[in-house]
Amino acid sequence: MLLCSACATSRDDVAVIPSLKRTVVERTADKQCGLYVQASTQSEMLATVDSGTRVQVLDSVNQYFVKARLNKDGKSVTGFMYRACLQ
Repeated sequence: MLLCSACATSRDDVAVIPSLKRTVVERTADKQCGLYVQASTQSEMLATVDSGTRVQVLDSVNQYFVKARLNKDGKSVTGFMYRACLQ
C-alpha cells in the first residue's frame, strides 16, 4: 500500500508541459521577391511578392528561407520565401 501512495504522489508532482503552439508573425516585404513551391529559388514560383506586401511567416525553414502565407488576388497562397526579403 505504501508503494501505491508513493506512485500517486509522484504522478501529482509531474509538471505539465505546455503544447508547442506555433504563432504566425506578420511581416512586410522589404523588396520584390518570389514565393516558391519549395525552399529553393530553382523551384516553381507561386507568386511575386511586391515591396510593402503583408506576409504571415509560419515557420523558419533554414537560414535562407521561411514558410510564408500571403493573400494574392483574393486567394491565400502558402509557400517559401527568401528570408532577406522581409523587414
